[in-house]
Amino acid sequence: MRYRSSRTLVFHNDGAEFVACNFLTKAVFECSPDLLDFLRAIAEWSDRAAIRDQAPGHSEDELDETLVALVEMSALVVEGSELEMREEAFRQHWKWGVPAALMHFCVQDPDYMSLNEAEDLQRAALASDGEIELYSLNSEQGDIISLSAEPSGNSLLKLMARRRTQRKGLTKAVSLHALSEALFAGLGITGTARNSVVTLPLSMTPSGGARNPYEAYVFVKAVDGLAPGIYHYSAFEHSLAKISDASPSFGDLVGGQEWADTMPCMIVLVAHMDRSMWKYSDANAYRVVLIEAGHIGQNIMLSATAHGMTACPTAALSHTRIGELVGLRNPAHAPIYALTLGFPDVA
Repeated sequence: MRYRSSRTLVFHNDGAEFVACNFLTKAVFECSPDLLDFLRAIAEWSDRAAIRDQAPGHSEDELDETLVALVEMSALVVEGSELEMREEAFRQHWKWGVPAALMHFCVQDPDYMSLNEAEDLQRAALASDGEIELYSLNSEQGDIISLSAEPSGNSLLKLMARRRTQRKGLTKAVSLHALSEALFAGLGITGTARNSVVTLPLSMTPSGGARNPYEAYVFVKAVDGLAPGIYHYSAFEHSLAKISDASPSFGDLVGGQEWADTMPCMIVLVAHMDRSMWKYSDANAYRVVLIEAGHIGQNIMLSATAHGMTACPTAALSHTRIGELVGLRNPAHAPIYALTLGFPDVA
């Protein structure tokens, strides 16, 4: 068996000591100068005998215990292990550097709190800090120009004004037509354009560099004309293909939010960031990819509103579970946003 130090470690000086974080596993641990020197000494694959030379003064049992502990905290990687494969996939596919990777991978699969816990935190914040202002006013400024407050005859503004997130759904099935229009509104391809290098798809929403980095997966419980299961939406073909018969709890996929299980359908947006990486080496493009999820989601919500439905957006995702269900293998492919579709129970 051979070991080496992890290639996805970052280190932070918190003023008293160094803290290490493996951003692929989210493991965080204290890192003494001796441990840092040890990890630097075995940056390449080393067997136990070679490692023994780097740890004088330790018994054989102590060395074994240390190796086990360092592997468990992701400081060391075992040759042929899952972590080695994850590191190699990261090396091959991630092009936006360590700072963006640190943020991206460390926010995957967080521990979500219950509604009661979240409300308790809000009450504590209200008691300690008071209520924070949720909008800014012009009242204390100089000249104020009043604008028309009503959408008057603008049908688009009237539709937008009707949009609401209702997190309780009826058992009524969604029509395939309504689902089709929601998918097309969010991701549909309306044509192509050619620049000096490649042909680019033109979509229903703005996309940085026309990279269109999102794929959609539809989780179906009750859609007229569709059997329950998981479907991939091809934006270019405007078609659905069933990829799994699985019928997971929607709540389990969105951070334990039980309201999601009252909905008959859910659209999950998965970013293929390598599409944007292909053109943009600047990690600022990571922000652009996240912004685009909002463009797509808003169109889906407005289309749902036009059909009398509610589309409830959430970024509280169980990333690994969703990735397993839809077959994600590339670390540059990740679930970013989900929207449940259904008819609101307003009783």
